[in-house]
Amino acid sequence: MKRKPLKARDREGATTVEFAFMVPIIFTIFMGAIEITRLNFVRQTVSNAAYEGARKAVMPGATISEAQAEASRLLTMMRVGTGASYNCTMGVDKVTMTVSVPISQNSWGITKFCSGMNVTQSISLSRESFSSN
Repeated sequence: MKRKPLKARDREGATTVEFAFMVPIIFTIFMGAIEITRLNFVRQTVSNAAYEGARKAVMPGATISEAQAEASRLLTMMRVGTGASYNCTMGVDKVTMTVSVPISQNSWGITKFCSGMNVTQSISLSRESFSSN
């Protein structure tokens, strides 16, 4: 039976120890990437809901409740609407829609670290007016 050279015997087990140190770091980076992707998805969804709610509100005869219902419908459809709040202000010439969603209720992993934090998006659109000619 052939013996391994002395240098090869000195490295036995080093790979296992290095692997044991690196796996938690790689796993944390991987889960962090997934969580950042999820938060970006929530941000984009809230932005789209605010836009669509404001778009609904600028139509002649639209009400605040219709605008909020449209934003809520979009968030619910994308499963992001948990704990969402809506604020729509209708002025004479512009509509402002603000949608806010708590991160802790719409995140997969960082709920302990983000209590009280919200994803908030606001948009203002000019009201449509039809003149009778």
